[in-house]
Amino acid sequence: MPKNKDNNDTPVNDEVRLIQRPFTEELSESYINYSMSVILGRALPDVRDGMKPVHRRILFGMRELKVWHNTPFKKSARIVGDVMGKYHPHGDAAIYNTMVRMAQDFSMRYPLVDPQGNFGSIDNDPPAAPRYTEARLSKIAEELLADLDKNTVNMRLNFDETMYEPEVLPSALPNLLMNGASGIAVGMATNIPPHNLDELVDGLVALIDDPEIDIPGLMQYIKGPDFPTGGKILGKEILREVYENGSGSIQVEGIYEIEEDRIIITEIPYGVCKATMIQQIAEYFKKLEKKMIKDIRDESDRRGMRVVIEIARNSNPRVVLNHILKHSSLRTTFPANMRVIDAKKRPRIMNLKQLLTAFLEHRYEVVRRRSEYELAAASKRAHIVEGLIRAVRSIDTTVDIIRHSKNQQDATNNLMEALEVSEEQAKAILDLRLGRLTNIEIGNLRDEMSQLNATISRLKTLLSESDNIHQEEKKNLLELKEKYSSPRRTIIHKSRAETVDIEDLVVEEEIVITITNRGYILQSPLDAYRNQNRGGRGAKGIRTREEDFVKHIMVTSKLSNTFFVSSTGKAYTLKNYEVEPSTKGTKGKHIMTYLKLNEGEVIRTVLKIGKDFSEEFDVVFITAKGKIKRTSLKDFARSGTSGVIGIKVEDGDRVVDAILVDSADENLNIFIGTSRGMAIRIKLADLRRMGRNAMGVKAINLKKDDIVVSLTSMKSDEAQTVLTVTERGFGKRTPIEEYRLQSRGGTGIKNFAWNSELGEVVGVQLIEDTDEIIAVTKLGFTIRFSASDIRKMGRVTRGVKAIDLTSDDQVASIERIPYTEENNQQ
Repeated sequence: MPKNKDNNDTPVNDEVRLIQRPFTEELSESYINYSMSVILGRALPDVRDGMKPVHRRILFGMRELKVWHNTPFKKSARIVGDVMGKYHPHGDAAIYNTMVRMAQDFSMRYPLVDPQGNFGSIDNDPPAAPRYTEARLSKIAEELLADLDKNTVNMRLNFDETMYEPEVLPSALPNLLMNGASGIAVGMATNIPPHNLDELVDGLVALIDDPEIDIPGLMQYIKGPDFPTGGKILGKEILREVYENGSGSIQVEGIYEIEEDRIIITEIPYGVCKATMIQQIAEYFKKLEKKMIKDIRDESDRRGMRVVIEIARNSNPRVVLNHILKHSSLRTTFPANMRVIDAKKRPRIMNLKQLLTAFLEHRYEVVRRRSEYELAAASKRAHIVEGLIRAVRSIDTTVDIIRHSKNQQDATNNLMEALEVSEEQAKAILDLRLGRLTNIEIGNLRDEMSQLNATISRLKTLLSESDNIHQEEKKNLLELKEKYSSPRRTIIHKSRAETVDIEDLVVEEEIVITITNRGYILQSPLDAYRNQNRGGRGAKGIRTREEDFVKHIMVTSKLSNTFFVSSTGKAYTLKNYEVEPSTKGTKGKHIMTYLKLNEGEVIRTVLKIGKDFSEEFDVVFITAKGKIKRTSLKDFARSGTSGVIGIKVEDGDRVVDAILVDSADENLNIFIGTSRGMAIRIKLADLRRMGRNAMGVKAINLKKDDIVVSLTSMKSDEAQTVLTVTERGFGKRTPIEEYRLQSRGGTGIKNFAWNSELGEVVGVQLIEDTDEIIAVTKLGFTIRFSASDIRKMGRVTRGVKAIDLTSDDQVASIERIPYTEENNQQ
């Protein structure tokens, strides 16, 4: 054994080679190699399929196990073991945790794994062990794996070089932006928010049609992130910065509402743990000297999230809300950083257009390779079928050749020579069963040949020009959009203020705005109120609490503004699409969620004013004691949700109604009805315009215990009828000619033969015979019927039974629906 240079007995390994280099250089190179291994092989997603290696291997492993969306679930432990043993030897915990996240509908906008069992919760509860849970591929995940067996992507050897795995998935959907991605590498990180698939497809189609489109052009289609937990994004400008630069901080806020003396949270920002948020709120308010909240409860269940915060007496709910937003994760930021591994295996930050372009380039290659594969397969099959058809045509010769051949190789050679076919065709002829020599089978071969020729022709045309492949991409995307369409969950605000910018997401349609006596507002589609005959009890239109009833109902449209007039004479404006849609039969949300009403203030009437505050219109107010005032609509342009004064009201009086009139039409008349069956018709010209702070003038001289209940307008030459409805459901129509013009301030004339048994008048409307009426009762029932169902009668009559009421119910309000073709079809 050789000795070392010190002549001791320590053996020397002749294979060891001493390398002399600076320690810093060795450390730097080793660390860079480690960094690139983490960056490329673990932490950052591939721009083409949006996958990190572990995600890709899990989906591929499940595909190999054939756990499709319509097959039985398979134990998670089996899936994890298979993936770890074949493709990803980095520990079962890492694989299982990744698979769990791919199955959570609060983590993934479009989950890629269909779970069964405990897969964790939004409260950060851990999932059950993999031996207890089961999983399978979701339907949408199969689109990412589609055509994998058609040579669409490159395959590489796995870690022990015993089998192959894909370098990238075919990914028929833009998974990177669809589900987002997050990861921390060495010296760099990524955090890509999820998006709505419908918007992404529209953006991709726009990019295919116009490759020169810029980021603002793409943002016409892709509005912004769409988080699985909903919420709202504050600040549209930051989205443009994120999409142009590839990074930026997006402010996200949960969805909440103020309901009387409590705050109810129904959605939280993406990535926030609900239990942690509740703990933050509770611990913060414990530290305050003043008790601002009484209780905080988590009432969430399988139907949805609901966190209730009870407000302490003498505390302002909006002040409490501001504290919560400032000191909890109900409002947070999402640090977007769109760093990916590009097609050349380089980590880089990309903007929105670059990400979409990279996906389309990947799909172009996939579609091209798929088409080439299908063309080769179809051509090969057509070649075989052609030989079979030739053999069948000369069946006697074919059989004779086979019978007199020495062996199979001799038969092959003889068939090639006699029938002038290739070796592949000859072998196929030899494999042909005698049962396929029937006329039916011969016809099937001809049909198959015809279909193969059509397929070959189509694929050759597709591959002849790049634009054809782009159009195939577009077609595939649109089909998948229709298949997996999902409405947007996250609202986008214009700025950090409370103005919602969702008009471009709103589909214009007619709706009914309903407000209860206790201030609950409901938006529902007009067609939810079916047409019925006079005398019916109606359908449940809004669910009210005990001792609550419907007070106002208005037919309008989603993109219009609604003008609110309160009992104290203040005016408010709200965009209709800001009112959260509700299904018919629910109670809606409290008006304080939208309007900053004062204590004791209630909404008396609502008006539709379109999108602008035009000087061409005036607002006419009327109070219970008969004071009337006319003010230009333009004066209320800044009313908003905080409100401005519309008419000064005396103590003991209140506003009961308001209408919108054409300021230039001096031919208009004003018609006023009272609760005890009196009415007065005066000229609009008798009312001069006044400022917002004026108190108005006397419209009608009321008798004792009588009050004004309604106000409406009409042209002096219109042939309308006056519809009057009482609390007990009695109604009638009276020709307007029976109501003569009077001077403002008079006592009016009789409109109804009123007595206490009929109940007080709740509504007086000027209508056309073709109009329809919606009546709402205090118990929340609605009935829609044609105005012509009500008989025409004289002024001094008691009417007919228009609505069948139970003994404990009363009519609360009525609303006229003008005739239109659309309403008539409904």
